Amino acid sequence: MQIDWITVAAQIVNFLVLVWLLNRVLYRPLSRALDERAAAVRHELTEAEAAQASAAEAEARHLAALRAFEEDRAARLSAVEAEAEALRDLLTRQAHDEIAARRSAWSQQLADEKSAFLYRLRRRAGAAFVTLARNALAEMSDRDLLEQIARVFARRLATLDPDERARLADAARAGEPVEVLSSEPLSTPTRAIVAEAVERLTGAADPEFRADPALESGVLLVVGSRHVGWTLGEHLDAFEGDIGGLLSDQARREGAA
Repeated sequence: MQIDWITVAAQIVNFLVLVWLLNRVLYRPLSRALDERAAAVRHELTEAEAAQASAAEAEARHLAALRAFEEDRAARLSAVEAEAEALRDLLTRQAHDEIAARRSAWSQQLADEKSAFLYRLRRRAGAAFVTLARNALAEMSDRDLLEQIARVFARRLATLDPDERARLADAARAGEPVEVLSSEPLSTPTRAIVAEAVERLTGAADPEFRADPALESGVLLVVGSRHVGWTLGEHLDAFEGDIGGLLSDQARREGAA
C-alpha cells in the first residue's frame, strides 16, 4: 500500500487545527466555565459555612442567653419566694403579737374594771356600815352613854401629848375662855370629874359647861382657838377615813401587781 504523505500531512494539520479550534472554541471556554462554576461553588460553600458558623454562634448565644434568663428567672423566683415567706412569717408574728397584746390589754382592762368595781363596792359598803353605825349609835345614845363618854374624856385629858397639854395650858393662862361642850347637859357628879381634869390640865378652876346638840354623843374641851375632844362622830369619821385609806392602798397594790 502506498502512503500519501501529503494527505497524511494534511490530515495531521487538520487534526491539529481541529484540536486548536476545539481547545479555543470548546475546551477553553468549558474549562473556564467549569473553573468559574467551581469557584462559585467554593464561594457559596464558604458563605454557607460562614452562615452556618454564624447561625451556630447565634444559636449558642441564644442558648446562653436563654440559660442565663432561666437562671436569673429561677434566682428571682427564689428571691421572691424567700421574700414572700419572710413577709408571711413577719405578718404571722405581728398578728400573733397583736392578738397577744389585745388579749393582755383586754385582761388588764377587765382586771382594772373588776378592781374598780370592788373598790367602789367596798367603799360603799364601808360608808354604809359607818352610816349604819352612826344611826344605830344615835338611836342607842342616852344620858348614861354620854356620862361614860365624859368620864373617859376626863381620863384621856391626863394622857394627852405633852406639847398639846402645854399649848392648852398656855392658852388658858393667856386668858382664853375655857369651855366644855357636850351633846347634852352633863350631870353634876360628871361635871365635877371633868372640871377637875380640866383644872389639872389648864389651871382653870371653873370651866364653862355648855350643851351643843351638833356634837354626836361626845365631849369637847375648847380653850380659845384650840380644842380637844372625844365624840362618837369623830371616831366614826376616823374609822371611815381608815377604811378609805386601806381600800386605796389595796387598789394601788393591785394596780402595781
